[in-house]
Amino acid sequence: MARQISHGSSVPALEHRVAVLERQVAALAEAARLLATALEGTPLDTSELGDTAPTARQAHELLLLPPLAPATGH
Repeated sequence: MARQISHGSSVPALEHRVAVLERQVAALAEAARLLATALEGTPLDTSELGDTAPTARQAHELLLLPPLAPATGH
């Protein structure tokens, strides 16, 4: 699924690809942060173990975000 950068790639096309990758990395980092926060409970926490489901759902939704639409000229 990886695409190669060709010599004929335009600057706007490359900028768009970088923007898409940045958004995907940010979504992945946020999903990992949400999951880590939900799972790092301590013995003093009063929440129940089943409370991680909404956080897991939110993390999953972040990972399902569509890629950015192609840029339309500047």
